[in-house]
Amino acid sequence: MGGIRQRLNRKRIEKLLAESLVPVEPSPIFVSELRGRLVTIKGDQVFSPWILILILASLVIFIASALGFAIRLLLGLLGLIGIMERRRDQSKALGA
Repeated sequence: MGGIRQRLNRKRIEKLLAESLVPVEPSPIFVSELRGRLVTIKGDQVFSPWILILILASLVIFIASALGFAIRLLLGLLGLIGIMERRRDQSKALGA
């Protein structure tokens, strides 16, 4: 282990890093294209297409659940009317 520490001392590591990490100035064209891709202008679109899809999907789910509730309510009322009619028929049959 002593040999490894002697080979990789602090000055040697600094020298290797100084040789390998050379700062590079990017070209102005690259910088302007990069900024153009990173920056989006607010107010360019009223709604993002994903927001519009989300709103439409939510609306479809809401309509489907409302129709399901209405059908269940209607079937429940029809069931109650059927039970009342059966009781009326049974009471007429017992009374006759």
